[in-house]
Amino acid sequence: MKKKLIVVCDDFGFSMATSIGAIKAYNEGIVTVLSLMSNMETAEYAVKLAKEHCPKAQITLHANFVQGKSVGDGYKTLTKEDGSFYGSAFWKGGKKGSKHYEDGVNPSADELAKELKAQVIRTEELTDQPLMHMEGHSVVTRNIQKAFAQVNASLNIHSMFLSGETEKFHYAHELGFDNGTRYFEILHSGFTPELFVQDPFGLLKSKHEYNVLHFHPGYLDAFVFDNSSLREPRVRDLETLTSPLVKDWLDSQDIELVDFTALLKN
Repeated sequence: MKKKLIVVCDDFGFSMATSIGAIKAYNEGIVTVLSLMSNMETAEYAVKLAKEHCPKAQITLHANFVQGKSVGDGYKTLTKEDGSFYGSAFWKGGKKGSKHYEDGVNPSADELAKELKAQVIRTEELTDQPLMHMEGHSVVTRNIQKAFAQVNASLNIHSMFLSGETEKFHYAHELGFDNGTRYFEILHSGFTPELFVQDPFGLLKSKHEYNVLHFHPGYLDAFVFDNSSLREPRVRDLETLTSPLVKDWLDSQDIELVDFTALLKN
């Protein structure tokens, strides 16, 4: 069985600088999917860049409930009065050690599903193509999982929370998510080419044909410094994903780079 690897660039559209870096990671590196934060102010800019510089790139949805403002409106539990989201540190259980860990916000599944659908529509409007895949950004709660299940049931869009195979999709294994502490340690320090080829998340040992890895390649600008704890990891991920060492290692292991269309059943 030849392994297939989907390499996702998270946070596409988060800022102008991160979007420029994402395009570089796609054109010059191993990124196969650009995952768009379609609610962000620079989402339209990001998609325009992609249409100009990598028109064949698959753009998916990086569903975001903690940064910027919502696409939908009329929420009672999801947003502040001005329509902006609560940061991840303010969510109940969102960040261990935070003073809000036990008593933070916990938006309802119905409001999350409504906003998720709004972000799906926004993504399709920006990209002029039907959305095939979506995943969540930063926080994962039971209500977020319920919201994804609701939207999956109504729209049949593949998602990171999809369990098992369906009539439409093959199953894709999310590498690293079952490696807990190690994954988040690397996430917050950034990959290096040398670390990548050590295969810390077990791509070579995976029993699955289709596997997924998430990165945050990008350049930095003032918006990133003001709104993200991931700074150095972004530029390190960009260096790693465009490294000849990484490309050569994947070739030597006969690993095929694909996007989410590879999961469609014939």
